[in-house]
Amino acid sequence: MNKCFKPTRLCLSLLLALPGAVLAHGSMEVPVSRVLNCFNEGPEAPKSAACQAAVAISGPQMLYDWNGVNQNPNGNHQAFVPDGQLCAGGKSNYAGLNLARTDWVTSPIAPDSNGNFEFIYNAPATHATKDWVFYVTKDGWNPTQPLKWSDLEQFCKLGNVPADATKRYHLTCPLPKNKKGYHVIYNTWQRSDSAEAFYSCSDVTFSAVVSNYKELGQIRSAQDLAAETNVTFRLFDANGGDLESFTVNMGWDSVTGEKMYLAANWPYYLAQKVNSSSRYISVGVLATNGSVAPVKSTQDNRVYSRDGVSYTFRVDVNGTTVPTPSPTTPTPSPTTPTPSPTTPTPSPVTPTPIPVTPTPVTPVPTTPTPAPGACYTAWAEGRNYTAGTLVTYNGRNYQALVTHTAYVGAGWNPASSTTLWKDVGACTGSVPTPTPVTPAPTTPTPVTPAPVTPTPVTPAPVTPSPVTPAPSTCNPVWNASTVYAATGTKVTYNGRNYQNKWWTQGDNPSQSGQWGVWQDIGACN
Repeated sequence: MNKCFKPTRLCLSLLLALPGAVLAHGSMEVPVSRVLNCFNEGPEAPKSAACQAAVAISGPQMLYDWNGVNQNPNGNHQAFVPDGQLCAGGKSNYAGLNLARTDWVTSPIAPDSNGNFEFIYNAPATHATKDWVFYVTKDGWNPTQPLKWSDLEQFCKLGNVPADATKRYHLTCPLPKNKKGYHVIYNTWQRSDSAEAFYSCSDVTFSAVVSNYKELGQIRSAQDLAAETNVTFRLFDANGGDLESFTVNMGWDSVTGEKMYLAANWPYYLAQKVNSSSRYISVGVLATNGSVAPVKSTQDNRVYSRDGVSYTFRVDVNGTTVPTPSPTTPTPSPTTPTPSPTTPTPSPVTPTPIPVTPTPVTPVPTTPTPAPGACYTAWAEGRNYTAGTLVTYNGRNYQALVTHTAYVGAGWNPASSTTLWKDVGACTGSVPTPTPVTPAPTTPTPVTPAPVTPTPVTPAPVTPSPVTPAPSTCNPVWNASTVYAATGTKVTYNGRNYQNKWWTQGDNPSQSGQWGVWQDIGACN
Protein backbone atom coordinates (compact mmCIF):
# COMPACT_ATOMS: atom_id res chain seq x y z
CA MET A 1 0.00 0.00 0.00
CA ASN A 2 2.26 2.59 -1.38
CA LYS A 3 1.05 5.98 -0.10
CA CYS A 4 2.45 9.50 -0.46
CA PHE A 5 1.08 11.19 2.68
CA LYS A 6 3.14 14.38 2.28
CA PRO A 7 4.19 14.41 -1.38
CA THR A 8 7.33 16.21 -2.37
CA ARG A 9 7.65 17.74 -5.84
CA LEU A 10 9.77 14.74 -6.82
CA CYS A 11 7.12 12.32 -5.59
CA LEU A 12 4.36 14.19 -7.41
CA SER A 13 6.31 14.33 -10.63
CA LEU A 14 6.95 10.60 -10.48
CA LEU A 15 3.29 9.90 -9.81
CA LEU A 16 2.31 11.96 -12.84
CA ALA A 17 4.97 10.44 -15.05
CA LEU A 18 4.30 6.87 -13.91
CA PRO A 19 0.58 6.44 -13.23
CA GLY A 20 0.95 2.70 -12.65
CA ALA A 21 3.96 3.01 -10.37
CA VAL A 22 2.03 3.11 -7.11
CA LEU A 23 0.05 -0.02 -7.83
CA ALA A 24 2.75 -2.68 -7.44
CA HIS A 25 3.79 -3.58 -3.94
CA GLY A 26 5.03 -6.43 -1.77
CA SER A 27 7.64 -7.79 0.60
CA MET A 28 9.43 -11.05 1.38
CA GLU A 29 7.25 -13.45 3.37
CA VAL A 30 9.61 -16.47 3.61
CA PRO A 31 12.00 -15.74 5.20
CA VAL A 32 9.89 -12.92 6.59
CA SER A 33 11.18 -9.38 6.06
CA ARG A 34 11.73 -6.95 8.94
CA VAL A 35 8.79 -4.74 8.01
CA LEU A 36 6.34 -7.62 7.48
CA ASN A 37 7.45 -9.35 10.68
CA CYS A 38 6.88 -6.16 12.70
CA PHE A 39 3.48 -5.70 11.05
CA ASN A 40 2.58 -9.28 11.97
CA GLU A 41 3.62 -8.62 15.56
CA GLY A 42 1.06 -5.76 15.71
CA PRO A 43 1.66 -2.25 14.33
CA GLU A 44 0.46 -0.41 17.43
CA ALA A 45 2.17 -2.67 19.98
CA PRO A 46 4.83 -4.94 18.44
CA LYS A 47 6.22 -7.64 20.71
CA SER A 48 9.95 -7.73 19.96
CA ALA A 49 12.37 -5.08 21.23
CA ALA A 50 13.73 -4.35 17.73
CA CYS A 51 10.25 -3.74 16.27
CA GLN A 52 9.34 -1.58 19.25
CA ALA A 53 12.44 0.54 18.63
CA ALA A 54 11.60 0.82 14.91
CA VAL A 55 8.08 2.04 15.69
CA ALA A 56 9.45 4.50 18.26
CA ILE A 57 11.43 6.13 15.43
CA SER A 58 9.05 5.91 12.48
CA GLY A 59 5.62 5.31 14.01
CA PRO A 60 3.21 2.44 13.23
CA GLN A 61 2.09 3.78 9.84
CA MET A 62 5.14 2.30 8.09
CA LEU A 63 4.01 -1.14 9.27
CA TYR A 64 0.50 -0.67 7.90
CA ASP A 65 2.32 0.22 4.64
CA TRP A 66 4.57 -2.86 4.85
CA ASN A 67 4.40 -3.44 1.10
CA GLY A 68 5.50 0.04 0.07
CA VAL A 69 9.29 0.06 0.58
CA ASN A 70 9.98 1.27 -2.95
CA GLN A 71 11.83 3.70 -5.21
CA ASN A 72 11.80 4.45 -8.95
CA PRO A 73 15.43 3.65 -9.83
CA ASN A 74 14.91 1.82 -13.13
CA GLY A 75 17.64 -0.64 -12.10
CA ASN A 76 20.09 1.90 -10.66
CA HIS A 77 19.39 0.93 -7.03
CA GLN A 78 22.51 2.33 -5.39
CA ALA A 79 21.75 5.80 -6.77
CA PHE A 80 18.39 5.84 -4.97
CA VAL A 81 19.15 3.77 -1.85
CA PRO A 82 22.17 5.17 0.06
CA ASP A 83 24.42 3.22 2.44
CA GLY A 84 22.88 2.87 5.89
CA GLN A 85 19.34 3.10 4.44
CA LEU A 86 19.05 -0.23 2.62
CA CYS A 87 16.31 -1.83 4.70
CA ALA A 88 14.14 1.29 4.40
CA GLY A 89 14.75 1.49 0.65
CA GLY A 90 16.14 5.00 1.12
CA LYS A 91 12.76 6.27 2.41
CA SER A 92 12.79 8.42 5.54
CA ASN A 93 9.36 7.24 6.73
CA TYR A 94 10.75 3.69 7.06
CA ALA A 95 13.97 4.76 8.85
CA GLY A 96 13.25 2.55 11.88
CA LEU A 97 14.00 -0.51 9.71
CA ASN A 98 17.62 0.62 9.33
CA LEU A 99 18.48 0.27 13.03
CA ALA A 100 21.76 -1.59 13.52
CA ARG A 101 20.77 -4.14 16.17
CA THR A 102 21.56 -7.76 16.92
CA ASP A 103 18.07 -8.61 18.24
CA TRP A 104 15.96 -8.47 15.08
CA VAL A 105 13.71 -11.55 14.93
CA THR A 106 15.42 -14.11 12.70
CA SER A 107 14.13 -16.95 10.52
CA PRO A 108 16.01 -20.27 10.43
CA ILE A 109 17.07 -21.08 6.88
CA ALA A 110 18.63 -24.24 5.44
CA PRO A 111 19.20 -25.59 1.90
CA ASP A 112 17.39 -28.63 0.56
CA SER A 113 19.24 -31.69 -0.74
CA ASN A 114 19.98 -29.80 -3.98
CA GLY A 115 21.38 -26.78 -2.13
CA ASN A 116 18.31 -24.65 -2.96
CA PHE A 117 15.83 -22.64 -0.96
CA GLU A 118 12.37 -21.46 -2.03
CA PHE A 119 11.83 -17.80 -1.19
CA ILE A 120 8.19 -16.66 -1.05
CA TYR A 121 7.35 -13.03 -1.90
CA ASN A 122 3.92 -11.68 -0.95
CA ALA A 123 2.74 -9.19 -3.61
CA PRO A 124 -0.82 -7.84 -3.23
CA ALA A 125 -0.35 -6.38 -6.74
CA THR A 126 1.61 -8.45 -9.26
CA HIS A 127 3.44 -7.08 -12.31
CA ALA A 128 5.84 -8.01 -15.07
CA THR A 129 9.36 -8.31 -13.71
CA LYS A 130 12.76 -7.35 -15.07
CA ASP A 131 14.69 -9.15 -12.35
CA TRP A 132 14.82 -10.43 -8.79
CA VAL A 133 18.25 -10.03 -7.21
CA PHE A 134 19.28 -11.62 -3.90
CA TYR A 135 22.20 -10.53 -1.73
CA VAL A 136 23.56 -11.82 1.58
CA THR A 137 25.87 -10.17 4.08
CA LYS A 138 29.53 -11.12 3.74
CA ASP A 139 31.27 -13.18 6.37
CA GLY A 140 32.69 -10.87 9.00
CA TRP A 141 30.11 -8.08 8.48
CA ASN A 142 29.31 -6.00 11.56
CA PRO A 143 25.59 -6.08 12.53
CA THR A 144 26.13 -3.22 15.00
CA GLN A 145 26.85 -0.86 12.08
CA PRO A 146 24.27 0.39 9.52
CA LEU A 147 24.04 -1.95 6.53
CA LYS A 148 26.00 -0.82 3.44
CA TRP A 149 26.11 -2.04 -0.14
CA SER A 150 29.74 -3.06 0.42
CA ASP A 151 28.53 -5.45 3.18
CA LEU A 152 26.60 -7.49 0.59
CA GLU A 153 27.43 -10.13 -1.99
CA GLN A 154 25.01 -11.24 -4.70
CA PHE A 155 24.12 -14.95 -4.74
CA CYS A 156 21.07 -15.23 -7.03
CA LYS A 157 19.38 -13.42 -9.90
CA LEU A 158 16.07 -14.44 -11.52
CA GLY A 159 13.98 -13.03 -14.35
CA ASN A 160 10.22 -12.81 -14.77
CA VAL A 161 8.57 -15.46 -12.58
CA PRO A 162 4.76 -15.92 -12.62
CA ALA A 163 2.84 -15.43 -9.36
CA ASP A 164 0.48 -18.08 -7.99
CA ALA A 165 -3.26 -17.71 -7.39
CA THR A 166 -2.64 -16.17 -3.95
CA LYS A 167 -0.44 -13.38 -5.45
CA ARG A 168 2.76 -14.88 -4.15
CA TYR A 169 5.99 -15.39 -6.08
CA HIS A 170 7.89 -18.64 -5.43
CA LEU A 171 11.56 -17.92 -6.09
CA THR A 172 13.95 -20.88 -5.96
CA CYS A 173 17.62 -19.98 -5.53
CA PRO A 174 20.79 -21.86 -4.60
CA LEU A 175 21.77 -20.72 -1.11
CA PRO A 176 25.31 -19.43 -0.62
CA LYS A 177 27.53 -22.18 0.73
CA ASN A 178 29.30 -22.26 4.09
CA LYS A 179 27.17 -19.52 5.64
CA LYS A 180 26.65 -19.92 9.39
CA GLY A 181 24.79 -18.02 12.06
CA TYR A 182 23.11 -14.61 11.77
CA HIS A 183 23.03 -12.81 8.39
CA VAL A 184 20.77 -10.45 6.43
CA ILE A 185 19.32 -11.42 3.05
CA TYR A 186 18.61 -8.35 0.93
CA ASN A 187 16.26 -8.48 -2.06
CA THR A 188 15.47 -6.11 -4.92
CA TRP A 189 12.43 -6.54 -7.18
CA GLN A 190 12.66 -4.43 -10.35
CA ARG A 191 9.58 -4.15 -12.53
CA SER A 192 9.95 -4.30 -16.33
CA ASP A 193 6.83 -2.22 -17.07
CA SER A 194 7.86 0.68 -14.83
CA ALA A 195 10.90 2.27 -13.19
CA GLU A 196 9.57 1.14 -9.80
CA ALA A 197 11.49 -1.32 -7.60
CA PHE A 198 10.92 -2.77 -4.13
CA TYR A 199 13.35 -3.65 -1.34
CA SER A 200 13.33 -5.95 1.68
CA CYS A 201 15.67 -7.09 4.47
CA SER A 202 15.17 -10.57 5.97
CA ASP A 203 17.09 -11.45 9.11
CA VAL A 204 18.07 -15.14 9.01
CA THR A 205 20.05 -17.77 10.88
CA PHE A 206 21.78 -20.27 8.59
CA SER A 207 21.61 -23.94 9.56
CA ALA A 208 24.69 -26.09 9.19
CA VAL A 209 22.74 -29.08 7.86
CA VAL A 210 20.57 -29.89 4.87
CA SER A 211 16.82 -29.81 5.55
CA ASN A 212 13.94 -31.50 3.73
CA TYR A 213 11.47 -29.05 5.25
CA LYS A 214 10.08 -26.15 3.17
CA GLU A 215 8.74 -23.18 5.13
CA LEU A 216 5.17 -22.12 4.28
CA GLY A 217 4.66 -19.34 6.85
CA GLN A 218 4.19 -18.67 10.56
CA ILE A 219 1.55 -19.29 13.21
CA ARG A 220 1.17 -16.15 15.30
CA SER A 221 -1.00 -15.33 18.30
CA ALA A 222 -1.94 -11.77 19.14
CA GLN A 223 -3.54 -12.29 22.55
CA ASP A 224 -4.87 -14.76 25.08
CA LEU A 225 -8.04 -16.60 24.05
CA ALA A 226 -11.12 -17.22 26.13
CA ALA A 227 -11.00 -20.54 27.92
CA GLU A 228 -12.51 -23.44 25.93
CA THR A 229 -11.94 -21.68 22.59
CA ASN A 230 -11.70 -24.00 19.59
CA VAL A 231 -8.71 -23.40 17.31
CA THR A 232 -8.66 -25.12 13.91
CA PHE A 233 -5.69 -25.56 11.56
CA ARG A 234 -6.78 -25.99 7.92
CA LEU A 235 -4.44 -27.11 5.11
CA PHE A 236 -5.21 -26.50 1.42
CA ASP A 237 -3.68 -27.67 -1.86
CA ALA A 238 -2.49 -25.39 -4.67
CA ASN A 239 -6.06 -24.98 -5.96
CA GLY A 240 -7.51 -24.11 -2.55
CA GLY A 241 -8.97 -27.57 -1.99
CA ASP A 242 -9.25 -28.88 1.57
CA LEU A 243 -6.59 -31.44 2.51
CA GLU A 244 -6.63 -31.64 6.30
CA SER A 245 -8.25 -30.00 9.30
CA PHE A 246 -7.31 -30.31 12.97
CA THR A 247 -9.19 -28.73 15.89
CA VAL A 248 -8.00 -28.31 19.48
CA ASN A 249 -10.14 -27.06 22.36
CA MET A 250 -7.92 -24.65 24.27
CA GLY A 251 -8.88 -25.27 27.87
CA TRP A 252 -6.54 -26.78 30.46
CA ASP A 253 -3.92 -29.45 29.78
CA SER A 254 -5.24 -32.72 31.21
CA VAL A 255 -1.78 -33.76 32.45
CA THR A 256 -0.15 -30.54 33.69
CA GLY A 257 -3.23 -28.37 34.23
CA GLU A 258 -1.57 -25.64 32.17
CA LYS A 259 -3.74 -22.95 30.58
CA MET A 260 -3.67 -23.91 26.92
CA TYR A 261 -5.53 -20.76 25.82
CA LEU A 262 -2.72 -18.31 26.74
CA ALA A 263 -1.17 -16.46 23.78
CA ALA A 264 2.20 -18.18 24.09
CA ASN A 265 0.66 -21.62 24.65
CA TRP A 266 -2.12 -22.26 22.14
CA PRO A 267 0.18 -22.29 19.04
CA TYR A 268 2.27 -24.94 20.83
CA TYR A 269 -0.71 -27.19 21.57
CA LEU A 270 -2.08 -26.70 18.05
CA ALA A 271 1.34 -27.64 16.61
CA GLN A 272 1.44 -30.81 18.72
CA LYS A 273 -1.92 -31.89 17.31
CA VAL A 274 -0.88 -31.15 13.72
CA ASN A 275 2.47 -32.91 14.06
CA SER A 276 0.89 -36.07 15.45
CA SER A 277 -1.78 -36.31 12.74
CA SER A 278 -0.77 -34.52 9.53
CA ARG A 279 0.38 -36.47 6.47
CA TYR A 280 1.99 -33.45 4.82
CA ILE A 281 3.37 -30.85 7.24
CA SER A 282 5.10 -30.20 10.55
CA VAL A 283 4.82 -27.13 12.78
CA GLY A 284 7.50 -25.73 15.08
CA VAL A 285 11.04 -24.35 15.03
CA LEU A 286 13.66 -25.65 12.60
CA ALA A 287 16.62 -26.66 14.75
CA THR A 288 20.27 -26.62 13.63
CA ASN A 289 20.18 -30.42 13.41
CA GLY A 290 17.41 -30.25 10.80
CA SER A 291 14.52 -31.33 13.05
CA VAL A 292 11.28 -29.39 13.66
CA ALA A 293 9.70 -29.16 17.14
CA PRO A 294 7.02 -26.80 18.52
CA VAL A 295 7.80 -24.22 21.19
CA LYS A 296 5.72 -22.07 23.49
CA SER A 297 5.86 -18.73 21.71
CA THR A 298 3.54 -16.16 20.13
CA GLN A 299 5.44 -16.07 16.82
CA ASP A 300 8.32 -18.58 16.56
CA ASN A 301 6.35 -21.61 15.31
CA ARG A 302 6.50 -22.00 11.52
CA VAL A 303 4.65 -24.34 9.18
CA TYR A 304 6.88 -26.64 7.08
CA SER A 305 6.01 -28.85 4.14
CA ARG A 306 7.60 -32.28 4.53
CA ASP A 307 7.30 -33.30 0.87
CA GLY A 308 8.46 -30.11 -0.87
CA VAL A 309 4.94 -29.11 -2.00
CA SER A 310 3.81 -25.50 -1.56
CA TYR A 311 0.59 -25.81 0.45
CA THR A 312 -1.39 -22.96 1.96
CA PHE A 313 -2.93 -22.93 5.41
CA ARG A 314 -5.27 -21.01 7.69
CA VAL A 315 -5.82 -20.91 11.44
CA ASP A 316 -9.43 -20.33 12.52
CA VAL A 317 -10.16 -19.23 16.08
CA ASN A 318 -13.79 -19.87 17.11
CA GLY A 319 -15.06 -19.23 20.61
CA THR A 320 -17.56 -21.64 22.14
CA THR A 321 -20.21 -20.29 24.47
CA VAL A 322 -21.58 -22.65 27.14
CA PRO A 323 -24.68 -21.04 28.73
CA THR A 324 -25.00 -21.33 32.49
CA PRO A 325 -28.69 -21.86 33.52
CA SER A 326 -30.00 -19.62 36.27
CA PRO A 327 -31.87 -21.27 39.15
CA THR A 328 -34.48 -18.50 38.97
CA THR A 329 -35.12 -18.74 35.22
CA PRO A 330 -38.93 -18.54 34.75
CA THR A 331 -40.76 -21.29 32.89
CA PRO A 332 -41.87 -20.09 29.45
CA SER A 333 -45.58 -20.14 28.62
CA PRO A 334 -46.79 -22.66 25.99
CA THR A 335 -47.30 -19.91 23.42
CA THR A 336 -44.52 -17.41 22.84
CA PRO A 337 -46.04 -13.93 22.35
CA THR A 338 -45.17 -12.09 19.15
CA PRO A 339 -42.88 -9.17 20.09
CA SER A 340 -43.63 -5.69 18.86
CA PRO A 341 -41.03 -3.78 16.77
CA THR A 342 -40.02 -1.89 19.89
CA THR A 343 -39.91 -3.08 23.52
CA PRO A 344 -41.44 -6.57 24.10
CA THR A 345 -44.59 -6.59 26.24
CA PRO A 346 -43.87 -8.26 29.59
CA SER A 347 -46.03 -11.14 30.81
CA PRO A 348 -47.53 -11.27 34.34
CA VAL A 349 -44.29 -12.90 35.55
CA THR A 350 -41.50 -10.40 34.99
CA PRO A 351 -37.90 -11.49 35.57
CA THR A 352 -35.34 -9.00 36.79
CA PRO A 353 -34.41 -6.60 33.94
CA ILE A 354 -30.98 -7.26 32.47
CA PRO A 355 -28.97 -4.15 31.52
CA VAL A 356 -27.60 -4.24 28.01
CA THR A 357 -23.99 -3.16 27.78
CA PRO A 358 -23.15 -1.90 24.28
CA THR A 359 -19.98 -3.22 22.68
CA PRO A 360 -17.42 -0.38 22.28
CA VAL A 361 -17.18 0.64 18.63
CA THR A 362 -14.29 2.54 17.08
CA PRO A 363 -15.92 4.90 14.57
CA VAL A 364 -14.18 6.26 11.52
CA PRO A 365 -13.01 9.84 12.12
CA THR A 366 -15.25 12.45 10.51
CA THR A 367 -13.65 13.61 7.28
CA PRO A 368 -14.03 17.33 6.56
CA THR A 369 -14.89 18.20 3.00
CA PRO A 370 -11.72 19.56 1.35
CA ALA A 371 -11.48 21.92 -1.56
CA PRO A 372 -12.00 20.38 -5.03
CA GLY A 373 -9.03 18.19 -5.95
CA ALA A 374 -7.71 18.09 -2.37
CA CYS A 375 -7.03 14.87 -0.45
CA TYR A 376 -9.15 13.22 2.22
CA THR A 377 -8.02 11.20 5.24
CA ALA A 378 -5.83 8.26 4.21
CA TRP A 379 -7.45 4.84 3.91
CA ALA A 380 -6.19 2.34 6.52
CA GLU A 381 -6.63 -1.38 7.17
CA GLY A 382 -8.63 -2.50 10.17
CA ARG A 383 -11.07 0.44 10.07
CA ASN A 384 -14.85 0.45 9.70
CA TYR A 385 -16.12 2.42 6.69
CA THR A 386 -19.75 3.34 6.09
CA ALA A 387 -21.20 3.69 2.59
CA GLY A 388 -20.39 7.13 1.17
CA THR A 389 -17.19 7.68 3.19
CA LEU A 390 -14.47 9.48 1.20
CA VAL A 391 -10.81 8.50 1.63
CA THR A 392 -7.49 8.97 -0.17
CA TYR A 393 -5.29 6.09 -1.32
CA ASN A 394 -2.12 6.37 -3.45
CA GLY A 395 -2.84 9.93 -4.57
CA ARG A 396 -6.49 9.29 -5.57
CA ASN A 397 -9.80 9.84 -3.80
CA TYR A 398 -12.28 6.99 -3.36
CA GLN A 399 -15.86 6.72 -2.06
CA ALA A 400 -17.13 3.66 -0.18
CA LEU A 401 -19.93 1.88 -2.07
CA VAL A 402 -21.01 -0.30 0.87
CA THR A 403 -20.50 -0.35 4.61
CA HIS A 404 -17.62 -2.68 5.46
CA THR A 405 -14.52 -3.27 7.56
CA ALA A 406 -11.06 -3.05 5.93
CA TYR A 407 -10.08 -6.58 6.99
CA VAL A 408 -6.33 -6.64 7.73
CA GLY A 409 -4.33 -8.59 5.16
CA ALA A 410 -7.30 -9.19 2.83
CA GLY A 411 -6.07 -6.79 0.13
CA TRP A 412 -9.37 -4.86 0.11
CA ASN A 413 -7.71 -1.51 -0.58
CA PRO A 414 -9.62 1.05 -2.69
CA ALA A 415 -7.46 0.51 -5.78
CA SER A 416 -8.09 -3.25 -5.91
CA SER A 417 -11.68 -3.52 -4.60
CA THR A 418 -14.07 -2.05 -7.18
CA THR A 419 -17.03 -3.71 -5.44
CA LEU A 420 -16.24 -1.77 -2.24
CA TRP A 421 -14.81 1.54 -3.54
CA LYS A 422 -15.46 3.99 -6.38
CA ASP A 423 -12.57 6.04 -7.80
CA VAL A 424 -13.61 9.71 -7.74
CA GLY A 425 -10.42 11.24 -9.12
CA ALA A 426 -6.87 12.31 -8.36
CA CYS A 427 -6.02 14.59 -5.46
CA THR A 428 -3.18 16.91 -4.48
CA GLY A 429 -1.85 18.23 -1.20
CA SER A 430 -1.28 16.65 2.19
CA VAL A 431 -3.20 13.52 3.16
CA PRO A 432 -4.40 13.64 6.79
CA THR A 433 -3.34 10.54 8.73
CA PRO A 434 -6.27 8.66 10.32
CA THR A 435 -6.47 9.26 14.05
CA PRO A 436 -8.34 7.07 16.52
CA VAL A 437 -11.63 8.48 17.74
CA THR A 438 -12.88 7.78 21.24
CA PRO A 439 -16.60 7.00 21.07
CA ALA A 440 -18.89 8.91 23.37
CA PRO A 441 -20.00 6.88 26.41
CA THR A 442 -23.31 5.12 25.91
CA THR A 443 -25.75 4.74 28.76
CA PRO A 444 -26.94 1.11 28.99
CA THR A 445 -30.68 0.78 28.47
CA PRO A 446 -32.42 -1.82 30.67
CA VAL A 447 -34.48 -4.31 28.68
CA THR A 448 -37.44 -6.12 30.19
CA PRO A 449 -37.61 -9.54 28.53
CA ALA A 450 -40.70 -11.64 28.02
CA PRO A 451 -41.30 -14.50 30.49
CA VAL A 452 -38.81 -16.78 28.80
CA THR A 453 -35.10 -17.34 29.31
CA PRO A 454 -33.60 -13.86 28.78
CA THR A 455 -31.53 -13.68 25.60
CA PRO A 456 -28.40 -11.44 25.56
CA VAL A 457 -29.01 -8.48 23.26
CA THR A 458 -26.42 -7.67 20.61
CA PRO A 459 -26.39 -3.87 20.16
CA ALA A 460 -26.13 -2.20 16.76
CA PRO A 461 -22.67 -0.81 15.78
CA VAL A 462 -23.26 2.52 17.59
CA THR A 463 -26.71 2.72 19.20
CA PRO A 464 -27.99 -0.33 21.13
CA SER A 465 -30.89 -1.86 19.20
CA PRO A 466 -34.02 -3.48 20.68
CA VAL A 467 -34.08 -7.19 21.29
CA THR A 468 -34.63 -9.16 18.08
CA PRO A 469 -36.27 -12.56 18.65
CA ALA A 470 -34.81 -15.58 16.90
CA PRO A 471 -36.42 -16.07 13.49
CA SER A 472 -38.75 -19.01 13.11
CA THR A 473 -38.32 -19.39 9.36
CA CYS A 474 -35.16 -20.08 7.36
CA ASN A 475 -33.42 -17.51 5.16
CA PRO A 476 -31.81 -18.27 1.76
CA VAL A 477 -29.17 -20.98 2.05
CA TRP A 478 -25.54 -19.73 2.31
CA ASN A 479 -23.46 -20.26 -0.85
CA ALA A 480 -19.64 -20.26 -0.73
CA SER A 481 -19.37 -18.57 -4.15
CA THR A 482 -21.82 -15.73 -3.40
CA VAL A 483 -20.48 -12.26 -2.53
CA TYR A 484 -22.39 -10.92 0.47
CA ALA A 485 -21.55 -7.20 0.18
CA ALA A 486 -24.43 -5.62 2.11
CA THR A 487 -24.00 -5.64 5.88
CA GLY A 488 -26.84 -7.45 7.65
CA THR A 489 -27.50 -10.02 4.93
CA LYS A 490 -29.24 -13.07 6.43
CA VAL A 491 -28.57 -16.66 5.32
CA THR A 492 -29.27 -20.17 6.58
CA TYR A 493 -26.61 -22.83 7.19
CA ASN A 494 -27.22 -26.29 8.76
CA GLY A 495 -30.60 -25.33 10.22
CA ARG A 496 -29.47 -22.02 11.76
CA ASN A 497 -29.79 -18.44 10.59
CA TYR A 498 -26.76 -16.14 10.37
CA GLN A 499 -26.28 -12.42 9.67
CA ASN A 500 -23.05 -10.93 8.28
CA LYS A 501 -21.27 -7.98 9.90
CA TRP A 502 -19.37 -6.89 6.81
CA TRP A 503 -18.51 -7.86 3.23
CA THR A 504 -17.69 -11.55 2.87
CA GLN A 505 -17.30 -14.38 0.41
CA GLY A 506 -16.51 -18.04 1.14
CA ASP A 507 -16.45 -17.71 4.96
CA ASN A 508 -18.42 -20.65 6.39
CA PRO A 509 -21.01 -19.14 8.80
CA SER A 510 -20.40 -21.79 11.46
CA GLN A 511 -16.59 -21.36 11.18
CA SER A 512 -16.14 -17.72 10.23
CA GLY A 513 -12.77 -17.43 11.92
CA GLN A 514 -11.36 -15.10 14.52
CA TRP A 515 -12.77 -12.04 12.78
CA GLY A 516 -16.36 -13.20 13.39
CA VAL A 517 -17.84 -12.11 10.05
CA TRP A 518 -21.07 -14.11 10.65
CA GLN A 519 -23.33 -13.75 13.70
CA ASP A 520 -25.53 -16.71 14.70
CA ILE A 521 -29.09 -15.37 15.15
CA GLY A 522 -30.81 -18.63 16.03
CA ALA A 523 -32.34 -21.85 14.79
CA CYS A 524 -34.87 -21.93 11.97
CA ASN A 525 -37.41 -24.33 10.53
